Amino acid sequence: MGTPTPLSSISVYTVNEADYLSPAQRASATGAPGVGINALGHRGKFANSYAAEVWVLMRRNFTNIWRTPELFLSRLMVLTVMGFLMATMFIKPKDNTQGITNRLSFFIFTVCVFFFSSNDAVPAFIQERFIFIRETSHNAYRASAYVVAGVITYLPFLLLQSAAYALITWWAIGLHGQFVYFLVMLYASLLSTNSFVVFISSIVPNFILGYAAVIAFTALFFLFCGYFVDSHSIPQGWKWMNTVSTMKYPYEGLLMNEFGGTRNFSSNPPLDGNAILENLTISVVKDRKWRMVLYLLGWAVFYRVLFYLVLRFASKNKRK
Repeated sequence: MGTPTPLSSISVYTVNEADYLSPAQRASATGAPGVGINALGHRGKFANSYAAEVWVLMRRNFTNIWRTPELFLSRLMVLTVMGFLMATMFIKPKDNTQGITNRLSFFIFTVCVFFFSSNDAVPAFIQERFIFIRETSHNAYRASAYVVAGVITYLPFLLLQSAAYALITWWAIGLHGQFVYFLVMLYASLLSTNSFVVFISSIVPNFILGYAAVIAFTALFFLFCGYFVDSHSIPQGWKWMNTVSTMKYPYEGLLMNEFGGTRNFSSNPPLDGNAILENLTISVVKDRKWRMVLYLLGWAVFYRVLFYLVLRFASKNKRK
């Protein structure tokens, strides 16, 4: 601290009011060229093309993940450990009423694990809020490019997490149906819950409120998913919660994939898969399970659109 810093024309600089102006404001005040001026003298709003913005933001996201691997490895480790726990606890259920109960327990716990494990995404935007406001206020990139880059960046990581859990549990437990559907539904579950958590993180001011809101909404989704009370028995005034519950779709879809058909899952009393679904008031239509995937992806897109709208219209850099 006692060593003097050599002075230069670069280090001797006084912060002035113009440093807080956007390029467009600075250009109008000084007459200097703005962002994105081309050879013909026409001034553009952004310096780079949309594809270049997405590519640069994706590279920055991958760099952040490489430098802080715990952001990715924490959830991967949780799902891997939970997968081994489920595989050893519910290994090869018998074809009786207890085996049916074990399968139902496995699926509802799987849905809960995938949704509650995404709470670590709450700080995702809260930590970058001020960086985003500063950069977008200077037209460094578009809000939509920021959203698209974030989605593309995390697609392979979410797929790897889903595949790790699916590969550990599918053959160990001896599940039925289509393995591809099981993997796709788990993947769609992570996409939807990640979109929801990121949206919540964009409207709360800090971590405490963010975690509280995510946990509260996830608990409500769990309550109205159809496990405790089937969708047809929910009081009329609360049926809308069953529709907006993103846990409903993976829960019913996974059960359709497992029990759909006439395979016997119990001999005393005799129960085939369709009978089990009918007792749970779940559709036995074979192709309806893929609709559950589409509904879940629709909610993922819906929350990403809300996230974009918050960034576009509610995150303004206004100096007071």
